[in-house]
Amino acid sequence: MIKAFLKILDYKLLIILLLAFIASPLLCGQNTYTICLIYSHYLTVYLNNIFLLFVYQEAYHISQLTYPLIIRIGFHRFYLLTYFFIISLGLIYNFIIYIGYYCFFGSILSSELWITICFMITNLMICCFECSVVYLQLGKKKNFMYLAIPILINFIFHFTWIKYI
Repeated sequence: MIKAFLKILDYKLLIILLLAFIASPLLCGQNTYTICLIYSHYLTVYLNNIFLLFVYQEAYHISQLTYPLIIRIGFHRFYLLTYFFIISLGLIYNFIIYIGYYCFFGSILSSELWITICFMITNLMICCFECSVVYLQLGKKKNFMYLAIPILINFIFHFTWIKYI
């Protein structure tokens, strides 16, 4: 099953996501960890949307394998493994962002620790929810709404978080 998931990876989008992540220090400037993670629009506008497009493409490719895999491993197990795969993509992405930003921008200032940790946990939950919305595309025709809704959620979360902090 894992080999089937690895074969359908969209390497072009993965490379674009990696290059955008590596460009983070250049585009965010010499700011602190918290400013680049929470207040910078780069993470929301570029990185998260590229990631959501990547997950959207993965869900589409997985849906093309739906019937052969359901026959092989069963209906319930297929949808459960696919859901865990998509959610784990979101978790891995966020942990890479958090660890990478720590390497790029240094440690979190003690005065900003509480707000940064709260943002990280909330962002992790929002990312899992967005991945769940993209997961709903599985077994259906490709529909842009399964990508547009998570992107809209991403923007609403980001701008409401900035407004209230």
